Amino acid sequence: MENSIFFDVHCHALTLSHPNFLPFVETLRTRRSEIIYSQLRSPNFLARALFSNRGGGLRNMLAVMDNSPGVIFELMEDDLKGLYAKEGDPPPLAQDGALHMSGRRYGAVALCPLIMDFDDPGASGADVYYSRAPEASIGAQMRDILIGVRQYRRSRPDGMLRIFPFLGVNTRNHSPESLGLFLARHLGGWRPGWERASSVFGAMGGYSSNQNSVPCDTGSECLFAGIKVYPPLGFDPWPEDEAEREKVEILFGFCEERGIPIVTHCDDHGFRVVSMGDALTFTAPSRYRAVLELFPKLKIDFAHFGRQYTTKLRLRAPHDWFDEIVELIDAYPNVYADIAFNGVEPEYYERLVEALAALPDPAREKVEARLLFGSDFVVNLLKIRSYADYYRIFDASPLDAALRSRLCSENPARFLFEGGRVADPDRSV
Repeated sequence: MENSIFFDVHCHALTLSHPNFLPFVETLRTRRSEIIYSQLRSPNFLARALFSNRGGGLRNMLAVMDNSPGVIFELMEDDLKGLYAKEGDPPPLAQDGALHMSGRRYGAVALCPLIMDFDDPGASGADVYYSRAPEASIGAQMRDILIGVRQYRRSRPDGMLRIFPFLGVNTRNHSPESLGLFLARHLGGWRPGWERASSVFGAMGGYSSNQNSVPCDTGSECLFAGIKVYPPLGFDPWPEDEAEREKVEILFGFCEERGIPIVTHCDDHGFRVVSMGDALTFTAPSRYRAVLELFPKLKIDFAHFGRQYTTKLRLRAPHDWFDEIVELIDAYPNVYADIAFNGVEPEYYERLVEALAALPDPAREKVEARLLFGSDFVVNLLKIRSYADYYRIFDASPLDAALRSRLCSENPARFLFEGGRVADPDRSV
């Protein structure tokens, strides 16, 4: 189908102004033994990426992050079109106004840039000269991303991309009252359906930074497609503290009632500002068991399919989090997993094929219907040359063509819009 949509449900349009770096640096400074341990036990993750080839991966990532979100969106599209191709590279993936993958022609590429709530009201720089606590305002980042979508819509009205941002939420940065107001303001107008989301995107050329909505065919609608939570920044999905528990119940209840999709970080590395122990506890899929018992219809994507890089000291199964996610997928109808970042390694897909083949038929069928393609761009540039290369590795993977189509088109459409296959009826939306 020429008008089918290719979905990247997990990417970022991060700039250097978005993260709050001081808490991260403080983590490196005050928890040095944890950092050394994690790198020794996972030498093929960040350490190699940061220091091999004279830091080429880091420099490549910074070459993207030095741009505004709007330019980053244009850069992603141009990469698929072969604008940055080097001598000897294969033909562009996007030609004649369509993306060509696995013998299929996709009329558009849908991106879900995930906003992360880097705010840290408790951060203190008391032992530095400028002792004011730093700010990485979630509001400023939201406006930055939405202005980036506006820039893309204005500069490329006939472009290939459809952009559906996810709103970053960290309940520990809110009171119950402020959280309720925040959700109502930015997602209170959320409704399921591709038509609504496509209409909102089509109207984004008229976005003004003092608006929470834009006029479009379906009326004034909210501008976000879902919610992103990130446990290593201190988000605990099921806190012991009653006051904190109340806030996550507000969040999950709000999302379950409306069918709003959530993406939660789920590997054992990343941008961390809490202790390693807390990060692993908050991130573990098992932390969501109590959540899903109370909110069984919650729609949630466990990012990175629970990838664990850190070698265990105890003798445990090599895919603990993977197995936990499979169990949750089997038990609950709206639990998904994405493969963002994992696909930087061609070998990952070989292991994934083996893991899927080892599942009993009912469980495998459910997992294959809930798997989602994601890139984790721009973060994946620490381990891969380009956005286009990530697509090519996926296209050449041993996953059969029908399953690849489900991961990148059919399953994401259901996760995002509660529909089946989504077609783009009008390239000018």
